[in-house]
Amino acid sequence: MIDICDCDVQDKEALAIFRAKRTNWNNWLFEDSLSISNQIRHMLWKDAIFRTFNEARRLTINRESESLGFNGPLLNLIDEDFAVSQVMAIRRLTDPNFYDPKKVVLSVPRLIDDMLANIDIFTRENYVSHDGSKYEGLSFEKDGINKWMPWKKKHENFDTLSNVSPQNRSRTDRVNRSVFIKLNKELKICKNLRTYSNKFIAHASDPIGRLILTENQKKVTLDKLDQCYKAIIRVSSFIGVIVLYEHELGRVPTPQYNHLENIEKPMVSQGDLENLHNYWDKRVDEVIHWNQNLWTIL
Repeated sequence: MIDICDCDVQDKEALAIFRAKRTNWNNWLFEDSLSISNQIRHMLWKDAIFRTFNEARRLTINRESESLGFNGPLLNLIDEDFAVSQVMAIRRLTDPNFYDPKKVVLSVPRLIDDMLANIDIFTRENYVSHDGSKYEGLSFEKDGINKWMPWKKKHENFDTLSNVSPQNRSRTDRVNRSVFIKLNKELKICKNLRTYSNKFIAHASDPIGRLILTENQKKVTLDKLDQCYKAIIRVSSFIGVIVLYEHELGRVPTPQYNHLENIEKPMVSQGDLENLHNYWDKRVDEVIHWNQNLWTIL
């Protein structure tokens, strides 16, 4: 990174703060082990695996073959765990900004709120020249496309972010507050699934609490998940590509192995079915005995 003193920025103090904040934002979005991009990647991987398995289920049902089938309780477990996993992933990614230092989270709203809180240092000159790029005067003929194009794109991005025309550009232009307000608004589509997570997954709502829920807040569908995925990915990519001028998010990871290997094989052999029945009976008996000698609690 170019030394701050050598950057084509007039307010060096603001640039120092901006650089520090930008490093944080970049870490939250891309670099941290629990970064927003890693959370999204994990969420999309699980979604792709489940939907592929779900398609296998559909194909098997349509074949109407007695030699093919799925175990009912296992299917219910897979369906339920998938719904819980994805709803909680959406909830984590859309968690609000907790201002208690002990409760801070890596979520899209927290990232947006922190950018909004530091809007005074989000100036055009910091956006364009924080990395040592010239603020003005570049041309295709003199500097070549590799320098000129990013410089041109940054200024055009900031024109839209600041709602300033190219003719009225100023070093002190700031990102318009409405940008971050609209980004937060885009995530509101996840509100019903957040309510579902609070009432049925993270907590067990009592009957009175469930009475006030709409029908839309009482169920999870693949379409609802898609709507939330799309909103989270689009907002995160807007921040990554346009606000931070880095790169997009939201691609399903490419497996480095055959992720469908053995899916066509039976799960257990016919000879092991008796062993599984015996295992089931043993486990049932273990649980029954947990209620013995209740007075020992006291």
